[in-house]
Amino acid sequence: MDDDPSATFATFFEQAEPRLRTALSGAFGAEVGRDAAADALAWAWQHRERLDGLDNPIGYLYRVGRSRALRDARRREEPCPADGMEDPREDPDPELTLLALLAELPEHQRVAVWMVHGLGYRHAEVGALLGCATATVATHVRRGLSRLRRQLEVETRV
Repeated sequence: MDDDPSATFATFFEQAEPRLRTALSGAFGAEVGRDAAADALAWAWQHRERLDGLDNPIGYLYRVGRSRALRDARRREEPCPADGMEDPREDPDPELTLLALLAELPEHQRVAVWMVHGLGYRHAEVGALLGCATATVATHVRRGLSRLRRQLEVETRV
């Protein structure tokens, strides 16, 4: 990020913000994800010289946002929207059922399933954002979907 720092950062912001917000929202919910993305990008502006040499600055900022979201969650200890449901499969609203079951997935599986199947991102894009290999994203998606199918008692098509 050389030349005019403001213009260069504005371009970076336009590329990074939607991806960060989407991934962090998938991991922590829309409100927390939005706040975590804003915190990560504020950190990026203050420490932009650190981002210059990174191969994957958006992946790095994902981890900054993730750390902030986890820290804030420990302070708040707010319940997940799915908390209080006795058995998510018994809810008559399929979207709430899926939301509750997604919330039970491990974070990397939840983010991978959300971004690949919910938002149409390619495995390589998710891998770049999360800082992991494309094959790792595929594994997270496969395991996450398998767990969701088991919980929903849906048979796998062969």
